[in-house]
Amino acid sequence: MKTLKLSVWALLFVFIYTVFTACSSRDRPEPEPEVPVDSESNTHFDLWVTIGETGGMGSTASILVKSNLTDLSAGELSFRNNGIDVTASLYQETITKGGYYYQMPQRGDRFGKYRLMDDRINTVWEFPFTTFEPRKFTHCWIDDHTLVLIGASGASDRIIWAKIDTEERTSIEGVVDFSAFPEALPGEYEEGQAETYNTSGIAAFRETDKRILYSFVFNKGSAMRGASRGKFYMAFINPSDMAVEAVAAEDRADMMSGTAYGELLQEKSFFDENGDYYLTCNSYMHNSTSITQQYGALFRVKSGEKTFDKTYNGYPYDAGKIVSINNLGYGKALLYIQDPAHTGAPGWGNSIYNCYYTLLNLQTGVKEDLPLPVCQGVFAQFAAVAGDTAYIGVYPQTDDTAIWLYDIPSGQLTKGMTIAKGYVLNRIVKIENPMNL
Repeated sequence: MKTLKLSVWALLFVFIYTVFTACSSRDRPEPEPEVPVDSESNTHFDLWVTIGETGGMGSTASILVKSNLTDLSAGELSFRNNGIDVTASLYQETITKGGYYYQMPQRGDRFGKYRLMDDRINTVWEFPFTTFEPRKFTHCWIDDHTLVLIGASGASDRIIWAKIDTEERTSIEGVVDFSAFPEALPGEYEEGQAETYNTSGIAAFRETDKRILYSFVFNKGSAMRGASRGKFYMAFINPSDMAVEAVAAEDRADMMSGTAYGELLQEKSFFDENGDYYLTCNSYMHNSTSITQQYGALFRVKSGEKTFDKTYNGYPYDAGKIVSINNLGYGKALLYIQDPAHTGAPGWGNSIYNCYYTLLNLQTGVKEDLPLPVCQGVFAQFAAVAGDTAYIGVYPQTDDTAIWLYDIPSGQLTKGMTIAKGYVLNRIVKIENPMNL
């Protein structure tokens, strides 16, 4: 009799446990599939391409992504029945961290977190967000889950910010207050000028003193009205309350080399191992007939300082518009430069093959051109660095669209993966540590 009672209770326990766990499993979100990664580097790459024409500002080309590539050293990549079509969903101007993409997607009324798998876009979460328009902001992470967005208001008459908690999926916002620095921003507006501030500017978070370095252009467009050089500014912001602690003016260049999309697409700045901040800049060429005709500079803010190092210009040349920069370590940087005079191209147009790669010695300013074909594409980020290897994409007129591997310590350059005809390389994205989330 006791045995029968125990059996009944055992059956009842199994029934309750089964019902409970079944209900619980329905309530739990489906776990995300694991992403294959390189076991040694724990890094993979996503390649973004467009079909038939280059992407960038105003482009309507279809955008495809091949995700989770662990080896770019060989083979040919075709996107025929392969890859993810993100054309109607995501922008290539995006934010990446820990295996995820963060952005305001095409719908424009929300902010989201996404993962790109081999065959689909996985939406992790979204929440309503209309503080900015899509792509019209710069960004920096101030800790593992707090993302700061900064950019101009719709009328470009003030700079606003939003602080997003990516764990709680909430945001707070405010206005960047420059009123304590009237000597830096005198408030002189040109008659009939519609824009006062640039769209986005460039933001970076400095770990050494936990401050945001925000570069921006004020009284935009004034430098194009004559031969005189303009100026831009850098604000040093305390992220705890977003208070501006200092503003530094820089009149050796007209602007940072990126005022519209910040660094959502292209790398324009970096910190070195000493905590010094390097910022690429450009100025309009004298007697230029379009805003495309520019020449570059590379300025520095030393670790802990709140002003530019006026003794330093790492790119002391009066030719070549700096499009992007990658820190290689070892005191070197990789520059992607638009310069028809240097490449022999017929003009400055964005659809002309007029860009080239060069290595820059950050101490001496000496540059050494890489023996790579001349490229088309100024709204692109062709290069990524992983360990001691730089992966450098080329989109030439006659040679293969390809990824070249540059071994940084030895200087050896080898041709890697090629991309099938008909697909235009736009972006190489390095994704780190996707398994440790």
